[in-house]
Amino acid sequence: MSYQSPQPPSGPPAQPPNAGRPGGSFDPSTVNGLDWAVLGIGFIVFIFSFFDYYTWDFMGVSGSRGAWHWDGGLFVAWFAMAVTVLAAAALAVSLFVPTVSLPADARVLSVVGFTVGFVLYLIAIFAHDDFGGVIHHGFSFWLSLILAGVGAVVALMRAQQTGTALPGPYNNIPRIGK
Repeated sequence: MSYQSPQPPSGPPAQPPNAGRPGGSFDPSTVNGLDWAVLGIGFIVFIFSFFDYYTWDFMGVSGSRGAWHWDGGLFVAWFAMAVTVLAAAALAVSLFVPTVSLPADARVLSVVGFTVGFVLYLIAIFAHDDFGGVIHHGFSFWLSLILAGVGAVVALMRAQQTGTALPGPYNNIPRIGK
């Protein structure tokens, strides 16, 4: 009995299992820069939700709370953060897992989500127990407020670039960006 080495396959080399098919291998260079910005904004808002949304200093005792504390009217800030992060997540799902069906167009969800998050952050400035000059909004709160506004604008720019039909008054907004 003699050993015979396996014969190399004939024909072209085999392709990776998902190459060239929808839902196949992912190429990050195919994602638009504005889409990356929206995803990054959502990620940064999520990360900063664990840091100082509210700070206090009362009679020498100081502390802080992130967005994950809901008492004393702080729920509005958490809800603003959650809506903003979900807006970015909807876009991420549509870009990275296009086979998943969302209840609405991902770009519409992104624009509306960031806008609602921004408005909720504005409401959260005033919607809390009377702080009495002791409790203040922290750095992460203000950063998240700004990022939600920037995210709304960037998501709107990208939706307009792609020709996405936006709901209601969004369709009447003049084109911004390129």
